Amino acid sequence: MNLSTRTLILALLAIVVPSIHAAEETPVKPYPLPDCVISEESLGSLGKPIALVYEGQEFKFCCKDCKKTFERNPAKAIAKFDAAVKAQSPSATK
Repeated sequence: MNLSTRTLILALLAIVVPSIHAAEETPVKPYPLPDCVISEESLGSLGKPIALVYEGQEFKFCCKDCKKTFERNPAKAIAKFDAAVKAQSPSATK
């Protein structure tokens, strides 16, 4: 391996390693709902829930199809998620 190849590898590692480390330190908000945000089925009713982290928030789905639905239109699913979280909060029942 010549000097320029080594230099290039070291430069790439200097960029990649800190970003991986930073991603590991980003806290993930746990999924607060008992049901799938897409189908509203109880989590675990169709087997082990499928988890996905999107923009620092964990989402759980009852099946692969619901996860795919989320991935096709995350904005719509997140709006539904936000409404469900708000509805279950203690202040929403007052």
